[in-house]
Amino acid sequence: MKVISRNTELPVSALYPHPDNPRKDVGDVTELADSIRVNGLFQNLTVVRGGKGAAGDPNGHTVIIGHRRLSAAKAAGLETVPCMIVEMDEREQAATMLLENMQRTDLTVYEQAQGFQMMLDLGETQDGIAEKTGFSKTTIRHRLKLLELDREEFRKAEERQPTLNDYIRLEKLTDPVLKNRALSKIGTSDFNWCIESCLRQQRDKDNKEEWLKYLADTFERDESENALQERKIVKTLYFSDKLTDKVKEELDKMYFDDEDDVLSYQYTDGQGYAYILGERKPEEERKPSYEESNRRRLERVGHIQQAEVQAAELRKAFVHQYASKRNNRALALRMMLDCGVDIEDIHWRRVAEMLGIVPDKSGADNDESDFQQIRDNADFIKFCVDAPDKVMLAVTADYVETGFFTTVHTWDGHYQKNEMLSRWYGWLNALGYSVSSDERALVDGTHECFMEE
Repeated sequence: MKVISRNTELPVSALYPHPDNPRKDVGDVTELADSIRVNGLFQNLTVVRGGKGAAGDPNGHTVIIGHRRLSAAKAAGLETVPCMIVEMDEREQAATMLLENMQRTDLTVYEQAQGFQMMLDLGETQDGIAEKTGFSKTTIRHRLKLLELDREEFRKAEERQPTLNDYIRLEKLTDPVLKNRALSKIGTSDFNWCIESCLRQQRDKDNKEEWLKYLADTFERDESENALQERKIVKTLYFSDKLTDKVKEELDKMYFDDEDDVLSYQYTDGQGYAYILGERKPEEERKPSYEESNRRRLERVGHIQQAEVQAAELRKAFVHQYASKRNNRALALRMMLDCGVDIEDIHWRRVAEMLGIVPDKSGADNDESDFQQIRDNADFIKFCVDAPDKVMLAVTADYVETGFFTTVHTWDGHYQKNEMLSRWYGWLNALGYSVSSDERALVDGTHECFMEE
């Protein structure tokens, strides 16, 4: 930066805001205008001759520092204001405006991100931005990721006051549609469910692409509309499963005792599944009604189980992250008794893991040995003294989260009311757990996974 003049009176009409100023809204300047009207300006504006803002005005200057003061001076009716005229290239202008706003005003994280991106666009590196602004490269990277989000959805999300960690969780999503879907729930009780659901969909999508590439390289695709009716389903493949080398090896060696006359296999795919098809047996040997109904049953049960597993993971995560509160101790004891916890059925190693304790794996591998090791563990003893409510919560979770007490479907994929699960959610909610709308729908049987036929 080169200073041309440190104190020059310039007409307000010839001063223009910089169009790339990171702070887009200077806010209410009424009080500042009143002060300027009485006392004048105590600090000069920093401007450059010409510049982006003054394009088309040969006598104009673009403001680098002092946008809020310029706005207030106009409101106060001043005709001229004192300015320091400098020479700066565009990169210096961007860095100066960003630093000045960060030091003097509360820039939103999105405005910070726009400022960082502007500096990158002008040829600055992330290392250079970190050096000039004092922000870590990690913070800069997280801020820049915010620019991938839908601007209007981000504005709505900001009103719900989410944390930066919530935004960082969104970075795990690479699909823009899924990312903005999760953004629409950020700051609500449905956010955890939504982001886990989106992550699962993203994993399934990535898996599907890998599965389809493998299938296309290995089998011919059956293009007929009635492929599932005309050919025998030899194997069902789920896109939710990872295609590992072991799975590939098993499929490459695939053979079927009753399919010795099949010379080749084909495949077809659906939304979440692919099917390896073989030549069907003679019509008199077929059991099409059973095969078709069983296929649909497995698909329906699979979708329900995915939702049940996701809900269980959220509940267990709450138990693991639960912060003990003295006034919850009696509540936790009532919960433990109400759920009918049988101490003899508790897996103490799992309880320790939920508490964040890593138990010693030496000694006999049985329930009694586990209990003795956990009982004598210093960390466990400390939990029992300092946070008995968390210990009771972990013990109850181990007892209830067995699958039997939390499943809401029958063997054929129909809704089955589970009183224990309803009771469990009631206690979790009393301890601070936010139950999402999808979890409520699972409990009462209105979830979309029950609507499939």
